Amino acid sequence: MNAAAFSEHLVVRLPHTDAAGVLFYARIFELEQELFERWLELGGFSLKEMLDGRFPPTPVVHCEADYRVPIRCGDRLAARIDAIEIGRSAFTLSWKFSLGDAQAIAVRVKRVAIDRRAGESTDLPEAFREWLLTTRAKTSTV
Repeated sequence: MNAAAFSEHLVVRLPHTDAAGVLFYARIFELEQELFERWLELGGFSLKEMLDGRFPPTPVVHCEADYRVPIRCGDRLAARIDAIEIGRSAFTLSWKFSLGDAQAIAVRVKRVAIDRRAGESTDLPEAFREWLLTTRAKTSTV
């Protein structure tokens, strides 16, 4: 897989659902985090590097999801990065989760690079900014 149209398929499992067997609303952000980590790895980055201080951590500062159809245990979703916004210290990944031909969930997650010592935002590292720009360019051609 390359950065072009980063996408993966996933199956909604029982632990992702509520008592009615429908995707529990907060679980979409757990799924997004897993996808985010795999996307980082494709660019040669890792969450481990962020956690051990070799790369600025990028905590979530805003997240939102729009659920368009019920998602149930056993459903197979296709997830892909749909758009990327890039700022000085922040970036937002917009994700599209599809169930068959229907868009099931739209997710937006904004993260900000943090200088751990100063406790404030910092510029995105240039190599990471390049990865964002590469992914955005390839995503927009999908």
